Amino acid sequence: MANKYSKGNFVPKEGEKKEKKETPYSELSEYEKKRKRLETAAKVLAIVLAASMVIFYVISAGLFAMN
Repeated sequence: MANKYSKGNFVPKEGEKKEKKETPYSELSEYEKKRKRLETAAKVLAIVLAASMVIFYVISAGLFAMN
């Protein structure tokens, strides 16, 4: 349920559309650089975890099929 302070209540008017600006990496603050690196690391870690789960599934299914 939304209250008066939530962002869900905001409806932009016709001329007030926000444009997302891409700032160069060199102009970002230290906090933003650290956060961007952390987001990239989290994506890589998620891909590695998913790949290891698939590999483990294939190996265990192969071992089960051999018996």
